[in-house]
Amino acid sequence: MACMSVIHELSRTLSKGNVLTGEENTRPFECDGLSVYRQKPLAVVLPQSVEQIKQVLKICKAHNTPVVTRGAGTGLSGGAMPLEESVV
Repeated sequence: MACMSVIHELSRTLSKGNVLTGEENTRPFECDGLSVYRQKPLAVVLPQSVEQIKQVLKICKAHNTPVVTRGAGTGLSGGAMPLEESVV
């Protein structure tokens, strides 16, 4: 399954605790301040450096997995809402 491959590679690449998966861990990231629309992401990554960001993007590109960037998630436009099967 391609989704599991992405999660496995991200978990192997980033420090422990920097890849969030599962309903409970990803729920806070399913929308921004506009909570009317929700979409659960495949995973949430919390990179600690520019090098880790590059690695995340490389892995997602190799698996054709969408990436949605997010700041504080306080916007009211839906701009930080994940796409289906995306990495936030």
